[in-house]
Amino acid sequence: MKVKHIFCDLDGTLLQEYCKLNSDDLTSIKEAEKEGIKVSIATGRLDYEIKKINNRVKINGYRISQNGAVVHNHDNQLIHMKSLTEEEIKQIVTKLSHLKVLVFFESRDAYYCIEKLKIIEDFEKSQDLLTYIERPNILNELHELEISSISIWAEKHENKNVQKSLEKMLPEHLTTYISSDYTLDITNVENSKGNAIRRICKHDDLDINEIAVIGDSYNDISMFNVTKHSYVIDKASNSVRKHANHTVKSVSEAIKHILENN
Repeated sequence: MKVKHIFCDLDGTLLQEYCKLNSDDLTSIKEAEKEGIKVSIATGRLDYEIKKINNRVKINGYRISQNGAVVHNHDNQLIHMKSLTEEEIKQIVTKLSHLKVLVFFESRDAYYCIEKLKIIEDFEKSQDLLTYIERPNILNELHELEISSISIWAEKHENKNVQKSLEKMLPEHLTTYISSDYTLDITNVENSKGNAIRRICKHDDLDINEIAVIGDSYNDISMFNVTKHSYVIDKASNSVRKHANHTVKSVSEAIKHILENN
């Protein structure tokens, strides 16, 4: 069964150091598209960040953002969004208040923070994809927003300890995803890259073995578990690599393998 659709992660996979794209990877994506394979992005980032990447890459597929909480098609139509309730958000913030973390609120198209600290401003300046909006009274303004995820920044690797703490406190219908060494995302358990891909397969009448996935982090495990055509970047941790069937050095190597075996 031939691969007809590739889903690719951004940070650590297609995107390096928050904003760099490798020319070999971009060339391989165009080669896949020439062979009739659709290429989609699946990331923990927001949709507007994917669109900025698409301005450089011109990818022709879906945009899965916020770990599957929001999904758009190539025509900018919203085909899925699962938000958090005001009660859930306040519950999460209460749990996080006991931990040494920075908290961010994510809507469909914006990042919000209660206070825009210097560390946040410095991070904004270090790359060109995202902007944080300061809303000191956001907890009283939730009725004006549609928050789909909450993210935290922690000290390097401390997010794993934060995750363990939250798993003991959060209700079963909320889940967490580690998306980098410093970050952790909190959302509804229905939201995952894997579930988003399943929805797209059903919508496009694709068999799961007609898709391939490429990623490098814990939030990619759900999509590794969807299909046998799963590729993990070799810099990923052992606990992530074991979930994928193929280990590669780059997106271009993964696509080369897909095309050679199609």
